[in-house]
Amino acid sequence: METSRNAAIVPYMVTHPTAIIKDELNARGMSQKELAERMDMKPSNLSRLLKGENLTPSIAAKLEYALDIPANLWLSLQTQYDKDVKAVNIRDEQERASFNTERMLSTILNLPELYKRLNINTSFFIQKKLQVLEDLLGFQPLDIREKRFAQQICYKKSDKLNIDEKNQATWLTLAYINARGICLESSYSKGNALTAAKEISRKVHIGNLSEKEIQHTLNNNGIVYAVVEKLEKAPIDAVSIKMENHPAIVTTHRHNDMSRLVFNILHELGHIELHMNEDANNAVFVSFDEAYSIHNSQEKEANEFAENMLIDQVLWKKIMHTETNSLYSSNIVNKLRRLSEENHLDFNIVIWRYKYESHHYNLCGVKPTHIR
Repeated sequence: METSRNAAIVPYMVTHPTAIIKDELNARGMSQKELAERMDMKPSNLSRLLKGENLTPSIAAKLEYALDIPANLWLSLQTQYDKDVKAVNIRDEQERASFNTERMLSTILNLPELYKRLNINTSFFIQKKLQVLEDLLGFQPLDIREKRFAQQICYKKSDKLNIDEKNQATWLTLAYINARGICLESSYSKGNALTAAKEISRKVHIGNLSEKEIQHTLNNNGIVYAVVEKLEKAPIDAVSIKMENHPAIVTTHRHNDMSRLVFNILHELGHIELHMNEDANNAVFVSFDEAYSIHNSQEKEANEFAENMLIDQVLWKKIMHTETNSLYSSNIVNKLRRLSEENHLDFNIVIWRYKYESHHYNLCGVKPTHIR
């Protein structure tokens, strides 16, 4: 087994057996002229041999006589050299192909950032890096171009934001890899997303809901949850992906706001419940910003799902139609605080929905609750 394993190792560089002859001469303080005499060879022929000529059985026999190193060892070194040359040539050919593959990938992905996030050693041969990436993805890296999670950048953008499409595709790739690496004991069936949404909504109004509790609820309903740190100029809040066995939700913590996180997760649960078909592999829904969803019917439906799941539509209309003494921010906040208490609602969720629907994000005296 040891021999078989070592035989598969391809050296970085190949060493010709004649290099060992030179080392022996240096170690023994022997000149080439003296070696030529011992081998009964012309100095010019020995010089040509030392430049890299292959060792023949007759030359190996002469080396054994001159240096007291067995002829079969010299022939073995020559055989191994020939094998190494072939292996290195094959590797170099594969490396050239891998270089072209990596160059094509670099047109759609931020590869330095991707390798960094995935802890892929950049000192590896390119083919090794791509093999690690393939193992993480579960498919050939170039096939990313055909995957919906990478194509999503073509039509879900916010006109207000400066988007780096490479970074965006890179983040979506990282989200896919992270979700793929999580195994759940619970299976998913249609309706589980609705169950999870109801449970999260119930818990948030009880108070002190944590991200860990959200993850536990999602996992118990067969839904993968992960957090992948945002990338610069990739303003993604969350994504929902239909994986092979489980739907997955991946968030970025782009905003350190617990209420916004809850809304984003419920928004993605809306996509899973309403829009993910069982026969649609790798269906993807990406949340960027409030503005773009106005023009997308599925995004509007997911927004409404999240809004109404958190606060019943009839109750919310009642709250919004409640009169206030003035439109000063402090009066609005105090009124919403009182109505939250009266209706047993989480104040931060009420404030978040008000800001979200009114686009009045600078209410005085209100700070977002950080993700906990």
